[in-house]
Formats: sequence, structure tokens, C-alpha cells
Amino acid sequence: MASRPDAESKAPGIFDEGALIRWVEGQGYPASVASKVYRAVVPGIKSGGGWDEIFALGSRPQLQLPPILPSLRREFVLFTSRIVETLESTNTTKHVIELRSGHRVESVVMRHEDRTTVCVSSQVGCQMGCTFCATGTMGILADLTACEIVEQVAFAGKVRNVVFMGMGEPLMNYDNVTKAVEMLTASGSWELRRKSVTISTVGVPNFRKLSREFPEVQVALSLHAPTQALRECLVPAARAMPMPKLMEALDEHLVGKKYPVMLEYVLLKDVNDQPEHAEQLVELLKARNVMVNLIPYNPNLTAETYGYEQPSKEATRAFGARLVKRGLRVRERKEFGSEIAAACGQLALPLLALLAAAAAGAALLALSSSSSS
Repeated sequence: MASRPDAESKAPGIFDEGALIRWVEGQGYPASVASKVYRAVVPGIKSGGGWDEIFALGSRPQLQLPPILPSLRREFVLFTSRIVETLESTNTTKHVIELRSGHRVESVVMRHEDRTTVCVSSQVGCQMGCTFCATGTMGILADLTACEIVEQVAFAGKVRNVVFMGMGEPLMNYDNVTKAVEMLTASGSWELRRKSVTISTVGVPNFRKLSREFPEVQVALSLHAPTQALRECLVPAARAMPMPKLMEALDEHLVGKKYPVMLEYVLLKDVNDQPEHAEQLVELLKARNVMVNLIPYNPNLTAETYGYEQPSKEATRAFGARLVKRGLRVRERKEFGSEIAAACGQLALPLLALLAAAAAGAALLALSSSSSS
């Protein structure tokens, strides 16, 4: 899909729910009409069309809309953001998207044999600081609005699944992320169900809130280590929710769940892929309804800073086999887009990430020196 020229306008985006409600009420209609307008607009945008297609598809009698659709064009734009770069590889498309603020984020469209999934960003950068993730080297620059999140899905075209596994920690932008989920799964809009949405998190206090308020939404817990000490080295934000509390939150989320919760585990050669790590992981998870998703490290800017390497295929299989032998369910992630820096852990804005990675590496060395002295 091409870049959208209307992103230059300062008018609100059509996916800005608050602005849409205010406008509808200003036209003398109840706020509930805004949801009908939204459902009328989505089919045209999903088809890649402009205002004419939206008016044609949105004028269906069953929507019972008052005659206000034509007025939308004067007050709203279809997109507040625009695609400034598109990179393609086999079955994968990466979009570099520029927001009105001038910040840029990345989203990834992954085409499987039977479905298409879009991986969306929730923040510009990330404050979790995961040492193996390129996004984590950027720091946090801004939260995305619900409108900006939904626009990433709109740019992707027709999709079956939405995964919040792009830039940012989704649950640190809780209100905007959950509002986007509500919009994407609203009846008669994108034809997505809440169980078709997956939110990845390293485990922050809002994990419990999500479990209570959106129990149908899938969660992928970024674990990456079997012990608190090692996890803090790889995921500095783990200090905010130590392993016992994280497991308590996981157990709360698992209540009533028919399907296992995905636990993401990035395998780093000689760091967290040894037999003792497998044994520790079994002890931590053996009584829980989980699926361990093994992700061999995708080299990125952090490789030079921290010396990380991808384990061999043999080592990856051996690690998984140890877990399976002890009764855990395991799968190895099939990566998409590593050749265009679109795979897990590779999303980042290069210059900002490079500068931040150098600073982070120096800080880690200083911390290691002080700890050993």
C-alpha cells in the first residue's frame, strides 16, 4: 500500500475515536452513531480504497446511518501517519511508518500459507532495555495513540491476526493499546476476534490488569531466562516484577484458560542455552499450562555491544529436546524477515539505536566492573 498524502493534514484521523464522537455529537446525533460511522468506514479502508470507496461501501442500508458520511471528508483524514519505506522479503513486508510527530516506527506483515499476521508497534522505542533487542537500545521516545496503532493494521490490508510484538512494551502504553484492541475487535469492523490478538510483555504490573479486563486476548510472556539473576542481566526491567511475582501473575492469567500461554525464550549462545538452564526452566514451569517458544537470537546492533551470538541449530534442538523430555511443550519459532531486519529483536531506527547501544554497552561494562570489585 502506498504512502498516504493526507498524513500531511492536521485534521484528526478517522480512527481517533474521541474526535469522531465529538464530531458526531456536534452534528446533533448521539455518541452511539460514532460506532456506526466507524463500521461504515473500515471496509473501504481494508480494501485499500479512498473516500469514494468508503462512501460506496458505507452506504449500506443495514447500517442505518444518518446522512453524514460525505461530511467526514471535510473534517477527518484517513491516515495521520504514512509509509516512508517498504522492505520486502519472502512472505514478509516491513513498513517504516512516519508519525505526525516526525517519529518513526516499524510494523511487519507476515504471510503464512493460510493466514496473514501483522506485527505492530506500540511505542517509539522501548524502556525495558532488553539487552538482546535492537528496540531496547533506543530508550523510550513516545507512546503511540490508539489511532496510530490501528493505522498500522490498516496499512497491512486484510489480516487474520494482530500481534503486539513490534517496538515497545505494550503494557506500558496500556490505555492506548487496549483501546486499539477494542477498535480492532469491534463487531462489524475488522472481523477480528480478541483471541486473534496477542500482546507480548516482559511482565509489568499491568499484566494482571490485562488478565482481568481482557481475558480473551492472548498473551506472550517474554521470559528469556529461568532465574531472576540471569533474567535481570538480559531484561533489566525484570527488577520491577521479580520471578515469584511474575509466576503469580502468570498463574492468575492461566485460570480458566483452555490453551497454553506462550512463553518466549530468546536463545543466546553460552548465555541461557546450557543444560543447566534447561533444567532450571523445567523446574520453574513444569506444573504450568505453557508452551515454550524458542527463538534463536537474531543478530542485530546488540551483537557487537554485548557479544551475543546465535546458537547452532543443533544446540537449539538439543535445548528443546531436554525440555520436551522433561514434559514441557516446546516449539521453535519460524522467523520471518531476518534479511530485512524484520525478525524478532531486530526492529529499531538505526542511528538512534546505534548511539544508544554504545552508551548501554559502556554502562553495562561499568556495572560489571563495580559488581566484581
